[in-house]
Amino acid sequence: MKKIFLMLFAACLMLSGCTTLKKWFGLNKSTPDETKIETRAPLVLPPDFDDLS
Repeated sequence: MKKIFLMLFAACLMLSGCTTLKKWFGLNKSTPDETKIETRAPLVLPPDFDDLS
């Protein structure tokens, strides 16, 4: 029993470095690309905001 557990543990350790398995199980971290982030202008209240209500 102990031998099977050690073999299974060793197999899991070896496969944990495989990037394909990490992708299949969704364990990859996706970081945003700084060059693709868009800046937006800040929100501004319209000048006649009080007249709308």
